Amino acid sequence: MSPDRARGTLERRYRRLLLAYAPPYRAARGDEIVATLLDLAPPGRRTPRPGEVADLVLSGVRQRLGVGSIAGLDAGFTVAAPVALTLAAGISAYAWWRVEPAPSPLGGLPLFGEFRTLGPIAYACWLVAAVGRAILRPRLSRPLVAIAIAATLALPLLAPVTGIDRPPLWVLMALVGFGLIAHLGTGPRATGGAAPSTEERLSVAAGVVAVAVSASTVTLIWPPVGGGWGYYYQPTISRVGVVVGAAVASVAVIALLRLVQRRPAVDWLWATVLLGLPSGWLGPFDTAGLRLAADRSVPHFGRLAQVLLASCVAAAAMVWLAQRRSPGAPARPPAGRGSLAAAGVAALGCALGLAAFFVPAAVVLRGLPMHAVLTVGVLVLVGAVAGPAPSRRTGWGILATAAAALAGALVVAVYDNGWSTTGWTDLPHTVALVCTVSLVPLSACAVTAARVLRATGGVRAVGGRAGATAALCVGWLGYLTLPYVLSWGPVLLVLAACLVAVIASRRAAAP
Repeated sequence: MSPDRARGTLERRYRRLLLAYAPPYRAARGDEIVATLLDLAPPGRRTPRPGEVADLVLSGVRQRLGVGSIAGLDAGFTVAAPVALTLAAGISAYAWWRVEPAPSPLGGLPLFGEFRTLGPIAYACWLVAAVGRAILRPRLSRPLVAIAIAATLALPLLAPVTGIDRPPLWVLMALVGFGLIAHLGTGPRATGGAAPSTEERLSVAAGVVAVAVSASTVTLIWPPVGGGWGYYYQPTISRVGVVVGAAVASVAVIALLRLVQRRPAVDWLWATVLLGLPSGWLGPFDTAGLRLAADRSVPHFGRLAQVLLASCVAAAAMVWLAQRRSPGAPARPPAGRGSLAAAGVAALGCALGLAAFFVPAAVVLRGLPMHAVLTVGVLVLVGAVAGPAPSRRTGWGILATAAAALAGALVVAVYDNGWSTTGWTDLPHTVALVCTVSLVPLSACAVTAARVLRATGGVRAVGGRAGATAALCVGWLGYLTLPYVLSWGPVLLVLAACLVAVIASRRAAAP
């Protein structure tokens, strides 16, 4: 094929990919994007590279959702990317070094006769990705991160086939979360195709060693019961969580120092909350010796509740930071009555979904624990105070949210019973754990109410509803979580870092 025909074929395929963008943006910028891609393509190429396909589609989705107009988000991914890759590779090095070597596995056959789980397969990929980041250009090192993500996601699928156990999902989720941040933060939009600086290359390599050695040191200082290195839950996740939490807190401190020096810091605030999301999934497991005494009216604040709460706080911080728009971008309309009503629909739908799960449980138990009844009651009260107007749209919204809440409750119940749908032996504990599903809509309602209060100043009637909604949500969340504050461990560092990002966002200057 002649060079002109190949170029024409490549151009047509690029333009098909531009369908991911909204028509107005495509009309205004499409020719410029295609021309740039064609200038960078070598002669004779007919097909876009897989990385170009992924970047164009992702950029188009971002543009349609308005993500690209959020001030500091892209720069935040760029700042967070090397830190995220360092944490993922450091966790992998520590787990492979200290946890995996064992004379006998706990749940299956040994890997290569030496290791407890399939983890070293993914861990090797993360270490290779970190080495690639240190010595290669982003165009070459970025696919290594994608391979590491794919290898990590494949472990739960390989475990039943091979008979070899997998690492806990909490560890795998954190690795994938850090990997996605590293992958997005090294794309062409983030780096412009430029190679990382020598300082960044050295910091990634040194950081991997530092994370592994620090986690090992924490384990020596804070050994598990009975000595040794323990398994993943006791003490690996909590000890690694201390190091990861300290890293996120350090990023937040850097953001504060930049604010004190009157330097742009919104990118560092974004890096804090982006890293905070997967970091919140690493916390203590056995906290019986640390919890304050609480009666059975309060559901057990275990690992699942910690993960949900940390995720909600990080997501809330992202929503708060996303209110700042890039220069020239159209401002979002302030949150008002419609936003508060939508939050009320979510609360009522969650109450209905949880009730659908609790009713058959009450028949089996001949009653329900008081905290389950109170959880549903608080959700109904929050929904009523938020005040969604009765309409067909409201009814469908409640039903859709109820279905999602019921599905979430069933997933939590199966998780609590060893991923089994039968043979549930401790239904009261399962009911208590299902109550933690309410943390998600209550957190969303609290954030929405805070945004409405900020927009209205709390003066109008809708501001009064928003204030009451926020008070109910925050009060109940505090009642659920504060009795167990001593058990939060490293999660406290992550929560504090995200709250610092929210508070400091008012003073942050856009880069």
